[in-house]
Amino acid sequence: MAFTFVHTADWQIGKTFGGFPEDKAAILKRARLDAVARIAAQARTKGAAHVLVAGDIFDAETLPDQTLREALSIMRKCADLTWHLLPGNHDPARPGGLWQRVRALGGPLANVRAHDTQGATEIAPGVHLLAAPLTSRAASGDPTAWMDSAATPEGALRIGLAHGSVQGFGSLGEAAVQIAQDRPERAGLAYLALGDWHGARQIGPRVWYSGTPEPDRYVRNEPGHALVVRLASPSAAPEVERVATAEFHWSQRAVQLDSLADIEAVAVEVAALGAASRSHLLALELAGQLSLAEHSALEARLEALAAELFWLEHDAADLHVAADGADQAMIGGGVIGEVAARLRAVAAADDAQARAVAELALRKLYGYARQAGEGRRS
Repeated sequence: MAFTFVHTADWQIGKTFGGFPEDKAAILKRARLDAVARIAAQARTKGAAHVLVAGDIFDAETLPDQTLREALSIMRKCADLTWHLLPGNHDPARPGGLWQRVRALGGPLANVRAHDTQGATEIAPGVHLLAAPLTSRAASGDPTAWMDSAATPEGALRIGLAHGSVQGFGSLGEAAVQIAQDRPERAGLAYLALGDWHGARQIGPRVWYSGTPEPDRYVRNEPGHALVVRLASPSAAPEVERVATAEFHWSQRAVQLDSLADIEAVAVEVAALGAASRSHLLALELAGQLSLAEHSALEARLEALAAELFWLEHDAADLHVAADGADQAMIGGGVIGEVAARLRAVAAADDAQARAVAELALRKLYGYARQAGEGRRS
């Protein structure tokens, strides 16, 4: 009774990416839809006819009809695959809610099945899917508890599909829903496919999170995958293979800057990406101390790096400036020089808030002096 399927989750189609400019946000939003086609391609390559989506197919209950239609259209066109959709905490199965709209908009879709009611369904000969849809963003009990007593034919291959946080599993996901880690043993499941945690992770011999197929944040938890699961029999251990599905890659780096040269290691890494740099988002956490001239050059260097990436952002809260002799010479003497000296004194004090204001003022003062100097030379 061998059975191969794809386990995926947390598509969150319709996510708005409000922290990005409108053009970038639109591209990232589109990538979440495009990930569905990449999942389909992997399913075909690996010989899987069924795709199990463990919740949060959609990012919100209030998405426009056009977004729902587009997602359904992509799946419907993959007529050789059957898509099993489970409501999660972002898209719960409420009366009169999103899933009733999905049914109305999609019409009779033979290959797209919304498992918006709790129960066991035979999805292939001898293979029963035990679906535990969420009906709200939080649940007072374990939504998979009923699986222990769910009736299926003798010898059936039982697969659980649920969305929530496994009890005792370190950092939790977003759903205020607790699921017992030993549910497969209690309920006789060959495999428990979970959603909510956005990285691919094995929790137990028969329990996995697939993670989101398209990353949406700077988290080092192995997002950007789907899982190809092969079950040889109800008692055999599942064979699980991670397959890449991401278009964009999000990464974070902490950089200690003691001179401008320290940023070049990042530049080398970006250059090594080649054309793939256009699909990378990079967040830098900068720390250290630079002269005013070095800080000005750093800003120009970061602008150049940003042009090579899809997106670059940096946090410079722990990066400080200290005006050296060359900086003071650029600023000049007289009243302006006296102001700079006073700001340097404040920047060297222990008051963090005053230091931040003084450093910002010094950077601006240096910038004005530099512009004035360039104006005189031109």
